[in-house]
Amino acid sequence: MEFSFLFDDMIDGKRVVLFDLSSRKDLPPEAEIVILKGEPLFWEPQELAEKLKGKWLGIVEFDPSYDFARKVALLKKDGLFFRVHTVKPEEIEKLNLDEEALFHRYKRAVLERSVEVLWIRDIDEKELLVQRLSSYFKGKVVPFPAPPESEPPFPKWIFLIPPILMITSLNPLLLSVVFVLPFSREWFVSLLFVSGTLAAYFVPKKKWLKVLSFLLLSISLSLSLSDLYHLNGILDFRGVKLSLVLLPGLLFLSGLWKNRRNWKKYLPLLFLAIPVGFYYLMRSGNSGWVLEVERKFRDWLESVLMVRPRFKEIVCYPFFWLEGFREYDFLRESFGSVALVSMFNTFCHVKTPLVVSIYRSALGLAIGYAVFLFLKVFLNRFLTSK
Repeated sequence: MEFSFLFDDMIDGKRVVLFDLSSRKDLPPEAEIVILKGEPLFWEPQELAEKLKGKWLGIVEFDPSYDFARKVALLKKDGLFFRVHTVKPEEIEKLNLDEEALFHRYKRAVLERSVEVLWIRDIDEKELLVQRLSSYFKGKVVPFPAPPESEPPFPKWIFLIPPILMITSLNPLLLSVVFVLPFSREWFVSLLFVSGTLAAYFVPKKKWLKVLSFLLLSISLSLSLSDLYHLNGILDFRGVKLSLVLLPGLLFLSGLWKNRRNWKKYLPLLFLAIPVGFYYLMRSGNSGWVLEVERKFRDWLESVLMVRPRFKEIVCYPFFWLEGFREYDFLRESFGSVALVSMFNTFCHVKTPLVVSIYRSALGLAIGYAVFLFLKVFLNRFLTSK
């Protein structure tokens, strides 16, 4: 989890270059470190990859150049790249970000996404931010640029065994995903593990075993994709959205089908499920919108717990443990399964250190179970008094 600081005055236009992809200007020959920015209007990934071989490539998060720069890093094939997180002065002003909010933004980039370079702009809070971040990550600051995380030496294929065993125990026909392998290893791994979420839920009968099965599957996913490019955010797990909707959606539609004789009774649920599902998907990942009050609450949680547990798990785990909803139990089950696929989703972000993902999932489980116990006592007393 080592990282470097980058400051505006270090970008001299000679050795360290901020290269605008929307411009026709060529690279200076003496450039050793090239940070890409802007919309790639005049360049092809292969063309730029050839020019950048043997040079360090900087990939700026949330910039229009981000996906293009990741393609260039893949085509270069020399491992000389680093990811950059920065907060632009105009963004600071627009979102009214104070020093505390900026600290959490930069801290989160290192802790949750293993970003190698923090680009601190020339702002009033610059020196204080550098001091706080250096103190928080004591001993982790290295000279610019920090290299990407190295690939571990163990064989990755071993961690494909758990999902294969799981889906075989559910339905051997699910192994047909192997036919995707000759065309794309990425999609094969994605479909294998997404199918594994169904097996991890339906094969175990006890709820704690379901949770443990999901944890085993999730850790196996993270380790099976721990190559250089997944570890450093150049490649992503392909099945994130599918994994989030497959199990909850299947439980919801299966419940509606079983109760089809009273379909009019459940019709409003269908109209409600569409906007709720859309909001659920849009809020997944780093690009979802966040209200200022929610952002401050998140920052407070992080200051207390170091890593913020997923809100979906805190809300949905109680429904996973609760029982006794009668004809509406399929709704309870569908809603509760969101907590498990949310845990799985945490490990889909392979660039997050494994220990951080485990800690975050443990927090969500512990807090969610505590909420369940509170609701159980409350409902028992409420129903008894009735």
